[in-house]
Amino acid sequence: MKKNVFLYIVIAVLAVALAGLGALNVRSLDKLASLQSKVNELQKSVQEVSDSAAELSTKADQLDALYPDDPTVASAAAAAGVQSDSQNSGEVAGPSASSDSQDSSSQEEGTLSPSSGSSTFTDNSDSSMDNLLNQVQSLLPSGNGTWSVYVCNLAKNTEGSINDQQMQAASLIKLYIMGAVYEDYDSLSATYGKDKLDDNLNSMITVSDNDAANTLVNYLGGGDDAAGMARVNKFCQDHGYTSTSMGRLLLADNSNGDNYTSVKDCGKFLKTIYQIDKGTSTDDTLAGAEYMYHLLKMQTRTNKIPAQMPEGVKVANKTGELDTVENDAGIIYDTAKGIDLVVCFMSQDLNDTAAAQNSIAQISRSIYGYYNE
Repeated sequence: MKKNVFLYIVIAVLAVALAGLGALNVRSLDKLASLQSKVNELQKSVQEVSDSAAELSTKADQLDALYPDDPTVASAAAAAGVQSDSQNSGEVAGPSASSDSQDSSSQEEGTLSPSSGSSTFTDNSDSSMDNLLNQVQSLLPSGNGTWSVYVCNLAKNTEGSINDQQMQAASLIKLYIMGAVYEDYDSLSATYGKDKLDDNLNSMITVSDNDAANTLVNYLGGGDDAAGMARVNKFCQDHGYTSTSMGRLLLADNSNGDNYTSVKDCGKFLKTIYQIDKGTSTDDTLAGAEYMYHLLKMQTRTNKIPAQMPEGVKVANKTGELDTVENDAGIIYDTAKGIDLVVCFMSQDLNDTAAAQNSIAQISRSIYGYYNE
């Protein structure tokens, strides 16, 4: 009898142990399932973090390409036309003037995207500029003349060019006449009178008056046109504008010479004016830079670089036109993100000047959008 009782006890203990093991097994399986679920969630979170990190890295690269180390970039800025050279007069804007007006168009165009790319251009200083120039080259007309383009990111002080070469200057030569006049401004004012000098400077730049340009060249030569052209050429040589030369007066035939410059020379000239005006130039060599900037801001020929800029964005520019030539060189300022630009276009041997003007306007708008939108 005692053996039966003992047997029953053993059986009961074993039954209880088996039940406990079963419960423990079920609980372990539940924990294992829960752990697997948490592992899956953790893997998903790790993937999301990895994706976010990659996206942030891409954006950081883009920001680094667009924004300079210069602290002035931290604060953004406060905020059609004719074909041939004219003979009109304009408002006086000499060293005593202070107007800052400029009309601009609000027509929207597609913008270039700052995606990655490579380039063979030798003038480039950063990958963002390199990529931009590749895209600009793809937009240049292939069956309408020969083209050169220069772009400078003034915020980052990086620049690049496409097909930089000596080309017909047309009225872009007036930039260098202006530079030489301001270099000799005091002596010329004493000889010819400040008001007369300012009137001719204003007309030559703001409405591209050829007679005013020729008068100033004559002044520079002390009454001798050839000596005046030699003075303009000396100004160019002294300042390193190696592709620029004056070989004839405006409207004169080119049988004995012509006027030449390059997008890089024009870009260097405008960049120096801008940097001197902003107090960021390390090589202050252009006399009267602030006055030259003022005159360029008063430009009335706005059918090229300024034509399709967003409302509020301003351009200080100088155009040039001949029968088969369309040029424009300008400073784009008061930009949306504070990334001001110098953009220069030169084209020659054109078969459609109206189409060339439109190309300059559209590509300028795209360059602006690449940096500021």
